[in-house]
Amino acid sequence: MAEVFAARWVKCLDKSMSIWTNRWTCPGWVFRPRKPWPFGNEYHSACCALCGLMFSIELVEGKDRPAQLRNQKYDAYGKTAGLLLRMLETYFASGRYAVLDSGFCVLKAILALMTVGGLFAGALIKKRRYWPLLVPGPAMDDRFATKAVGEVEAIQGFDVASNTPYFFWCMKESDYVMRIMATGGSLITDDTCKIAHRGVGANRVSFPYMKPYDWHFRYRHSVDDHNNLHHSLPSIEGSWTTDQWALCVFQFLLAISEVNCYLAFKYFVWDETVPTLVEFRRYLAWALINNPLISAVDEEDFEPETFNEGVHDIATAPNHASGYRNRSWVCEAQQRHQQYHCKWQGCSVRTRNYCTCTPGYWLCPSHIVKHAMMEVRKEFLGN
Repeated sequence: MAEVFAARWVKCLDKSMSIWTNRWTCPGWVFRPRKPWPFGNEYHSACCALCGLMFSIELVEGKDRPAQLRNQKYDAYGKTAGLLLRMLETYFASGRYAVLDSGFCVLKAILALMTVGGLFAGALIKKRRYWPLLVPGPAMDDRFATKAVGEVEAIQGFDVASNTPYFFWCMKESDYVMRIMATGGSLITDDTCKIAHRGVGANRVSFPYMKPYDWHFRYRHSVDDHNNLHHSLPSIEGSWTTDQWALCVFQFLLAISEVNCYLAFKYFVWDETVPTLVEFRRYLAWALINNPLISAVDEEDFEPETFNEGVHDIATAPNHASGYRNRSWVCEAQQRHQQYHCKWQGCSVRTRNYCTCTPGYWLCPSHIVKHAMMEVRKEFLGN
């Protein structure tokens, strides 16, 4: 993706879900009750906040990650910092801005993103069991207890180890204080900033968002919007039934690619009439069927029972078959369904089956599978 697409100045990082209900057949299976699709794999996802294209994903492995694997790139900076650096590596030294979910609210991580990657970031601060490290939550609440709704202040900090300043932005809401941890942005407004409205009637208050809050409210839904599109019915993941986890991963990647294609046309090509995603899927399907990049090839008639080297499958010999010579069956057996001993060493099963790569070499179905696995292994190892 990095070779063909460069996201604009602002990006959004959040999480996406890939549907899978059976935890015992799914590495990294999670249950997230707050998600529309709570069962399956969870992926850290990054989108361009302007056009919506998803350009980076990373599977949440959790405790299923094999212990013998080496640490991932940038893990020396910490798990959250390493994750952010890996996902935004292609934009190092670009000075762009990332809108982060509260799950990425780790001061060490956004400082690493600034010092190592040269990227600015703003992460929403939320108190779960405790406040994030170095966040003076109670002191902020006390200071804003008497502030009017919409007032904004900043606390500036300085990390001596990395020689990097950082900020805690605070905005008074009706019943709480909204906080953002950031390494970029400034408390200014302009004509592009959204106007916020709080309260009703005589208590209604209107004020423009300051830049960090305007960016947060404007771009925080980019990943969620992408998720809503690729989960919208009829979805690829919901329509394609499979019990293979590898195919489930392929479905997820295919759904992302489909939505990315739609969003690319919507942002870069279409001017006025924008079709719905369902209409676009129909256009895309017909375009793939009538693909002008594929040259027309005259259909050829192939004999159904021809030597097919390199292709392995279970086949059954024709009636009265006694052997296979000169690329054709010799049908001279007296019995209509004549059976022969399986030629696998030590096997005494009688069969009419053979592998499509070697007609006439009798093998029972179970040994055809073993034969195919051995041949594929030889091809893979180059023997």
